[in-house]
Amino acid sequence: MYNFIKRYTLEQWAIIDSEYLESDGKTDLKGISILILITILLTIKRYYGNPRTFSVVFSNIAPDWQFPDILPHLYGVFSSIVLFFIIPAIFTHFFLPGGIKDHGFSVKGFSKYIRIYLILLIIVIPLVIVASRFPSFLAKYPLYSQARSSLLEFIIWELAYGVYFVALEFFLRGFMIFALARYLGSYAIFVMVIPYVMIHFGKPVAETFGSIFAGIALGTLALRTRSIFGGVFIHVLVAWSMDILAVIL
Repeated sequence: MYNFIKRYTLEQWAIIDSEYLESDGKTDLKGISILILITILLTIKRYYGNPRTFSVVFSNIAPDWQFPDILPHLYGVFSSIVLFFIIPAIFTHFFLPGGIKDHGFSVKGFSKYIRIYLILLIIVIPLVIVASRFPSFLAKYPLYSQARSSLLEFIIWELAYGVYFVALEFFLRGFMIFALARYLGSYAIFVMVIPYVMIHFGKPVAETFGSIFAGIALGTLALRTRSIFGGVFIHVLVAWSMDILAVIL
């Protein structure tokens, strides 16, 4: 058992260190700027990129919209696209070696290792089914509660929800760990896990604790496969299955 765990943890992180670690231990303004940018973007998202911001600032927007209650949530997705994808992608293009493809935004690695992600999905889906029986789960999902109101409203939300995960995966398992791996090696995975877990605060406690292990696994796989799209694949399918179970139960 120990050898099995070692093979898929310590040995993988050693490979990551050998492939990515470039820092000689000296202070680097580029490395510092990456950490500061990550912190600023997370702070802006927390205070100005959530549905509550839309409700306060844009409360009179589109009063005749067919589904007015969904607009704050779509704003939350839009802010994630800007803060978690567009700004990091611009920073990567101008200040970091390689483009966004070199920071995980490529399907090549995902397609090569899709079997691994399918195995993870097979493991996770039964856990989601079990979790869906608890009142705390049903009270939380879908995050946009009005998605239960109509099929069209449900589809609009789920498509937006899927786009959100593309942005989130690029920010955490793309920009963040690939940029930091040059300075921290495999430790970049564990630095990334901290904000990833904090994003889950307020969700069911089992899901929040589970995000620790999920973040480590997806971060390791992203660096080994050089693709974020395995994480996108897992996240979107699991999120959609959670919402579907919450609606039909």
